[in-house]
Order: sequence, then C-alpha cells, then structure tokens
Amino acid sequence: MPEFTIDSSFLSDSKRIISERIIPWEGLARSGVVSEDDANHIKILEKQSEENRNDTVKSQLELYSKCLLTILSKVEKDDVVKNVLTLINELLLKVPEFIEALLKLSTIDKGLPFDPFLKHLNKDALVSSLSLYNLTILSKGSPDKEVIITMFNSISQLIENSDSNYQFIGVQLLQELVTTKKYKTIYQQNNLVSNFKPINSLITKSAAHPNATGLQLSYNVLLATWILSFNAEINKSIIHNFPQLSGSLLTIAKDSIKLKIVRISVAILKNFVSVCVSSNEQFNVVKLLLFHDALTTLNTLKERKFAQNGSDEELCNDLAYLSDILNETVKTKLTSFDEYLTSLDNPKLISWASPTHKSNEFWLENSGKFKDSNYKLIKKIFEILSTHQNDATVCIILLNDLQYLIKNIGQDLIHFINTEKGGQYKFLIMSFLENNHGNNELKYEALKTIQLLVGHSF
Repeated sequence: MPEFTIDSSFLSDSKRIISERIIPWEGLARSGVVSEDDANHIKILEKQSEENRNDTVKSQLELYSKCLLTILSKVEKDDVVKNVLTLINELLLKVPEFIEALLKLSTIDKGLPFDPFLKHLNKDALVSSLSLYNLTILSKGSPDKEVIITMFNSISQLIENSDSNYQFIGVQLLQELVTTKKYKTIYQQNNLVSNFKPINSLITKSAAHPNATGLQLSYNVLLATWILSFNAEINKSIIHNFPQLSGSLLTIAKDSIKLKIVRISVAILKNFVSVCVSSNEQFNVVKLLLFHDALTTLNTLKERKFAQNGSDEELCNDLAYLSDILNETVKTKLTSFDEYLTSLDNPKLISWASPTHKSNEFWLENSGKFKDSNYKLIKKIFEILSTHQNDATVCIILLNDLQYLIKNIGQDLIHFINTEKGGQYKFLIMSFLENNHGNNELKYEALKTIQLLVGHSF
C-alpha cells in the first residue's frame, strides 16, 4: 500500500529546487553544528543516484534514521532544514522500511521521531509544509495526543495562508489525518471552531465564485468537510458556529459546473441532516436549511440532466432524501415562529429577508410566547444586542422587533426591561443613541424604542 502523497506540482518543484542546492556540510561540521560523521553520512547519500541512495539507507536503516533526525534537531538555518526535510520526505515516500526505522527510535527517546519535526513548525510556510508532510506520514505510529493537536493547529495556519498553494497542501494534510477515526475525535475535542474557521472561509469564497480557478482546491476543501461530517458532534459544532455554511453549500451545489463539486456539496448537506446528536438537533438543521431556501435549490437540482436520467444514483438519492425530509417538516412542523427562532439561534443570519420582522400578524400571533420561561426570548434578544453592537443591521432589526413586542405585551414587558439586571437592558438601548455608533437609522430605532418604553411607563 503506497504511503500518503500530496498532490501538488508546487511542492514537487520546490523539493526539486531544494535538492539541487549545495549544502556546505564540511563547513557545518567544522563549526560544530553537526558532527563530522553525520556530515560524511549525508554527503554519501547526496553523491548517489536515487536508487542507490535508497539502497544505501535500506542497508543501514538504524544509522541513517538516527543520523538524519540528529541533524534535523541541531540545524536552524532554513536552507539546511529544508534540505534535510526534503531528503527525509523522499525516503519516507520511497523506502517504507525507513518509516518503521524512524518509529522504532521511540524506544530510545519517547520524543522521537516527532520532536525534531515539531520544532520547525513555526518557520516559513515551506518548512512547515515539509515538516507536517513528514509528521502526517509518521502519524501511523500513533503519536501522543498533544502532537496531533499541534499538527492540526499548524495545518490550520497553513490553510489560512494567502497563497493557494499552501492552502491546497494544508487541506490535503487535514483530509488525510481526519480519515483516521481517533484523529478525527482529537480534532473534534480540541480547537475545532478555530481550526475549521479557515475551511469555512474557503467554502464561503467558493460560494462567491463557484467556477473560478482553483476548482481542485474547492473540491478538496469540500471533501475534507465531508469526511468530518460523519461525526454528529462535529456537525453540531460546525452548524452552530458557522450558520452561513449551509447557505454557501447550497449556492455551490446550484451554481457549480463541476458535477463532483455538486455531488460532494449535497452529500455534506445530507450528512448535516442525517448525522445528528438528536432529533431536536436535526430539526434545527432542517430549519436552518429552509431558512436558506433549500427547497428551491433542491428542486432546481432535481431538474438537471443527471437527476432526470438517473445517471448519478448517489446524488439523486441524497437529493430525494433532503427533499423528502424538508417537505415533511414544512407540512407538519414548521411555523413562522420556528423561522424566527432559527434567526435568534444564528444571529449572523438576522436580516430583513425574513418577513416576520415586519409582519403585524406574526407579532399579534406570537408576542405572548416571548413572556414564557421568565422572558427567555427577550433575554436572548438583549444578549444578541449586547454581543453584536457593531452590527448595525442586526441591532436595527431587533430594536424593531422590541417595538412590536412592547406594543403587544405592554406594561409587563416594560416593567421587565426597566428592572431586569438593574435596568441594564434599558441602558443598552439608550447606548445606541450615542454618536459613536455613527448610524442614523440605528439611533432612530433606539429612540423609537425608548419613546415606547417611556410612554408606557406613564
């Protein structure tokens, strides 16, 4: 079985250029950076053809595994580090026995073979990429949990790089690691939100330009997300922290010209719905999809050629599953109040696009529910106002909602707003009147809300 290989012409070209550079091993030995013996051993390899080099290492596995890791742990200069990392990488890919030899070093020192690579993760992106590549191949040796956590954090930084070449490398490394169940669990339990953030950003970018260059990167990002989406806890966290993601996936599925990208986007959405921690969580996911007008997109996709002729059975089955469960929810469970609750659960989705905010009928019918559980939903509105003070649109809409509620509930709500938390809720509304918010519409809505509060008070 071949070892994991990264598909990147950029990385292959970089490794070739690194290998062609002359490293002054004699000088490094004279200055005491490396031992004379280690310098001689590595010089022997550099003079040989690839085949002879591999045979030499095979014949002296223990010697070269110790030699190369010793050099890697001692050198600091980037060109030398890159040279050694590239040589190790080629041996890991071409000499399977070398992997086992490196892993056996843990019997001598429990920090081996991982520590010499970990120490170089904070260097430039190419050094980090090569270190992570080697660590990922060696991860079959089941390193300590802390090693995997460090790798995930560094991979996330690589995916955040502005250069798409490094993004592509990072996504493939992530994809490889989370294919292993125990590593996926570590990903879930440690820094999941911060580590998934760059993945979400790339998917958002793909949704904005579904058919731009970098389609292979887009596909791999989606593939990594799909692998993650077979874990219910991961799905819950991703959907809660990135509520726009489902909308981005629907846009990509609708607009992409690549069938494999359409297929994988729909497959992720299907997993979001089918792989849930509870039936209540599934209902929340379905509500979120409906919020993003998923039924319209699904109906559009079902009219495409691949669906009409049944040429892609898996995709057709996923579309049918999603359509059935969303339609059933609309018919038997969903209300406009559910739509409103979905926006409160996902404040980034609050917008005038939802007709509930300006519907007299909606507020007459539902205002009473805002008194339940000691004004639980009112508290939620003020929590969002407090945490999203820099999002003028969200604050304007919620102040508008409060005005409807004050009109319909009356003195009970006024008393609650004026007295809860020592009047902090009222002071929060008044804070939007201050000039430093710089938005006249926001100040106007805050003023109208205050006037209603004062009017009812008297």
